[in-house]
Amino acid sequence: MDLNNRSIEAVLSDFFDSSSFEKIEIIQSLWSGYGEIARYKFTSQHLVNRFGISQFIVKHICPPNQAQHPRGWSTSASHRRKLNSYQVEVNFYKRWAKLCNDTCLVPTFLGECRFTESGQASQLILMSDLDIQGFSVRASSLSVKQIKLCLRWLAHFHARFLSHSTALSSDELWAIGSYWHLSTRQEEWQVMPESPLKTKASKIDKLLNNCEYKTIIHGDAKVANFCFNAGFTDVAAVDFQYVGSGVGVKDLIYLIGSCLSEKECATNFAQLVNEYFNQLTQALSLYQPQIDPILVIKEWQKLVDIAWADFERFLVGWAPNHQKRNRFSQQITQRALDSI
Repeated sequence: MDLNNRSIEAVLSDFFDSSSFEKIEIIQSLWSGYGEIARYKFTSQHLVNRFGISQFIVKHICPPNQAQHPRGWSTSASHRRKLNSYQVEVNFYKRWAKLCNDTCLVPTFLGECRFTESGQASQLILMSDLDIQGFSVRASSLSVKQIKLCLRWLAHFHARFLSHSTALSSDELWAIGSYWHLSTRQEEWQVMPESPLKTKASKIDKLLNNCEYKTIIHGDAKVANFCFNAGFTDVAAVDFQYVGSGVGVKDLIYLIGSCLSEKECATNFAQLVNEYFNQLTQALSLYQPQIDPILVIKEWQKLVDIAWADFERFLVGWAPNHQKRNRFSQQITQRALDSI
């Protein structure tokens, strides 16, 4: 859809061929002021029946004339990466989301609209509302039991798309999934102080990207991107801007680091890693019976510490004083460096 200087409401009216909807609330702003995510509801039974939902989410992307990155990384590379990420998200919802089942639930894609808004190229991504589907709970930290729900989601997602091939790739997704991988974070690497981690960054990157077994990874699997039901017995996930090819343990370590304190990580890390691989074994038997899970796990277990060190490398350049940089993270990073 290519419209000129239209309002969101006008664009949505054209898309639905109806104006029987209304905005309920703004959920959040997009990173660096690139737009907002809002909740809408249908006000006609016809549209409810047509789409099978009563509420929907609109991700409105309208890049600012001058981006204001909260940590000062408002560069042309950052801008291009974010714009690419929104298109990758649309591509994921169009093709891959429909392959996700209830064990790795994601929103249902309704469509996208492109238009000009006040002289600025804008985009809408429309999807079902997980809140109304029973996943209305968000968390900033999790218990070990609750994390295991997310590990189950990751294991099933990774198993569903796993491939025994170093050539797993798609022009529609990121060639390397995750927002912190080295090739898109050269500016952050440059400002790192000289250290073994900086020196070995390329080796770490190659170890992760040249593995034999790859899958589609979420790429931003932090706790904030998981949506829980009221009893914390089920979970769904959102935000697929950095989805792409990779080794599943990149999602694993990022999730654990996002929702546990330093002490909790030290106490529970080994248990949670084992839980993920147990879940992955079960999920592979369901979706990929032709692939030997022992071979996948043998390879990926060796890359757990390497994946952690890779994310630590990003933080050292991007936000050296970040709270995720603690004694535990540095111990894991050192263990990875010693293994290379």
